[in-house]
Amino acid sequence: MKKIIASLLLLVSCCAVLPAQKADVSRYLQGAVPVVDGYVQFDTTVVASGRTRADIYQSLIDFTEKSLVQGPEQLSKSRITEASAEDGLVVASIEEYLYFKRTNWVTHRVRFYYQLIMQAKDGGFTAQVRRLHYKYDDADANSDFKEDRPAEKWITDDEALSRDGKKLTRIAGKFRRFTIDRVEQIFKQAAEAARAK
Repeated sequence: MKKIIASLLLLVSCCAVLPAQKADVSRYLQGAVPVVDGYVQFDTTVVASGRTRADIYQSLIDFTEKSLVQGPEQLSKSRITEASAEDGLVVASIEEYLYFKRTNWVTHRVRFYYQLIMQAKDGGFTAQVRRLHYKYDDADANSDFKEDRPAEKWITDDEALSRDGKKLTRIAGKFRRFTIDRVEQIFKQAAEAARAK
C-alpha cells in the first residue's frame, strides 16, 4: 500500500512540474477574419453533388428555421427575413447567445447578432455571414461594454491581435476566437443539412 501511495505521489509531482500546454491559436491569427469593403464578412461555397436547387433550398430553409430561428440559444429577434424558392435564396437575421463560459457556477455570454445569406443552386450553395455585432445584457455589462459593438471595431486583425500579429489580445481575441468557431459551425451545419459531400 505504501508503494502505491508513493508511486501516486511521484506521478502527481511529475505532472505538476510539466509546463502547461498552450492552445494552438494559429488558425485565429492574421487573415482569419475577412474584411470586405470595410466590413467583416465570412463566405463559403458548398458542393452538394446530385442535389437540385429546390432540394437544397428546402434543406436550408428547414435548417435555418429549426436550428437558427427556433434553436435553444436563439433569442426573440431571430427570423427568416427573405425566402425565395424560385431564386433559391434564404436570408435570416439572427440573435443568439454566444457563450464564452458556461458551468453550474459561472455563465459568461454576450448577445450575438448577424445576418446569414444562403443561395442554393443545382449541386450546391453559397453562404455568407455578415453584419455581426455584440451586446451584453444590461445586467451582465461592465462599464466598458454597455453599448452595441460591431465586429469591425472588435474582432478584426487590427483590433484583436497583438502588434506583431502572433497572439490574440485578451478580450477582443476571445470574441474573435468564439466568433470564428461559431461561423464555422453554422457553415458546417448548413452543409450537413444540404447533405453536402
